[in-house]
Amino acid sequence: MAEAEIKIGQVDDVQELHRAGLETVPERYIRGGDDRPGGDNVCALAHIPVIDVGELTRDDELNKLKLACEEWGFFQVVNHGIEDELLDEMEELTREFFMLPLEEKEKYPMAPGGIQGYGHAFVFSEDQKLDWCNMLALGVEPAFIRQPKLWPTTPAKFKETLERYSAEIRGLCRRLLAHIAETLGLAPGTFGDMFGEAVQAVRMNFYPPCPRPELVLGLSAHSDGSAVTVLQQDMSCAGLQVLKDGAWVPVHPIPHALVINLGDSLEASETDYLPWFLSLTLRMGIWPGMTD
Repeated sequence: MAEAEIKIGQVDDVQELHRAGLETVPERYIRGGDDRPGGDNVCALAHIPVIDVGELTRDDELNKLKLACEEWGFFQVVNHGIEDELLDEMEELTREFFMLPLEEKEKYPMAPGGIQGYGHAFVFSEDQKLDWCNMLALGVEPAFIRQPKLWPTTPAKFKETLERYSAEIRGLCRRLLAHIAETLGLAPGTFGDMFGEAVQAVRMNFYPPCPRPELVLGLSAHSDGSAVTVLQQDMSCAGLQVLKDGAWVPVHPIPHALVINLGDSLEASETDYLPWFLSLTLRMGIWPGMTD
């Protein structure tokens, strides 16, 4: 759809709404009852699996990975080889970017219907419900998908750090896919050969406090179209939820762990030779404890 044909209506910057001391929630952000966070279908006691990447040379840890893929499609990884300092630096620079004045962030605008830049992604109509979230999304690899004018120059080390971070995440994905292939009795390079040149993008989400958090979602329920999604969570709140067996399971943050989501590209049909991969739905609620 051509950019000129897309009419998205009034899209407020939710961080600015919070800063202005808003006491109500604009109608476009209010969700229907079945689509609201919390509720009776939240299973707070369940936990997604935790995999020690450094121990995947052992049969017992490899079997844990197999079961995590088979039963969940989601798991957290520890001992993954990415330095804590790099994870902390990327999180801090991301937070610094979102704390910039609005006029600075708007130098990198996401076009209506676009998926790169600062703003609200995947907004295609005037009556569409919106997420209580500010977002910066960027294409990383291969180089031709990048839009350099949308890469922030402030904070100063943002680009340099994001490139180092992305390279480490890419390496982790390759290692995990090799181990996942191993659980299936396949050659380690099977998925690399299958997918060819990988497309890598980064999306940074910021969820400011909301005066009525029970009415909104930070991120609409969805499954990912990718092969693998790697998520770094803020330690302050378990906002992420995974839908399993009809219940939403909170993903409780572990210091410097990363959340892995097997996406739709690895979802299998009955005739596929990967019969146990799952692609589960996730959502991000907004809880009262989430703050700037």
